[in-house]
Amino acid sequence: MFSNKKQLIVFVIIFTLFLTIDPIYAGPGGYIAKGLFKSFWGKLILSVLVIIFLPLIIYIKSVEFFKIRKNKKILQKLSLKKKEFNWLQLEKEFSNCIRRVYVAWANENMSEVKEYVNHWYWQNQQQVFLEQWKRENLKNVSRLKALEKISPLYLELTDNDNFEGTRIALSIDVEVEDYLMERDSQKIVQGKKGFQDLEYVWIFEYTEGKWLLDEIREGSLSLQFAKLDNVIPDSLINTVTN
Repeated sequence: MFSNKKQLIVFVIIFTLFLTIDPIYAGPGGYIAKGLFKSFWGKLILSVLVIIFLPLIIYIKSVEFFKIRKNKKILQKLSLKKKEFNWLQLEKEFSNCIRRVYVAWANENMSEVKEYVNHWYWQNQQQVFLEQWKRENLKNVSRLKALEKISPLYLELTDNDNFEGTRIALSIDVEVEDYLMERDSQKIVQGKKGFQDLEYVWIFEYTEGKWLLDEIREGSLSLQFAKLDNVIPDSLINTVTN
């Protein structure tokens, strides 16, 4: 009986959320960004959910906070051996790449950022999303207003020469406007105008002396990345722990 009641409560919450979700739309990475809680009822429900799930929210934020702080310390120690791992420098490079990717996406030409994105990824994004929308006579309007925060969630270091193949997963908070519209009529078919705050996980790989965007994942996965154990070769343990 208790289990049935619990399932009913979960169903009611999910169904209510479904009724208050705004239309869906996409940005770089092709992920659908849901315009949650924009309506009056959506905001009201959000307030209630925040109260109910406050302990869980605190747990998630705590896990991510301590993992980010740990990773920044690791990167700082690595920077003594290789200056390219200095977090201030990394933050500047990642910020530059993110802004350029948004511009290229808005221009529907990912080749503009081929120096910042690995070859497979930019071609995949061009063909799977941008070219497909063109064939459907659609255009994804994507405008980046602010890049609010970049944080290292997960490190995968290598002991290869020059740290080749090292990967970093970043949590990024952005304020963006994204919607799909018909090219001829400019009628919005998915989403709506207006900026909103979104979170994504961007994964970079160190390749031939450059940090290249390798993948974009949904922000809902940030906790999973934060809970992953960093991959650190034995040869670097003393460097990052002392």
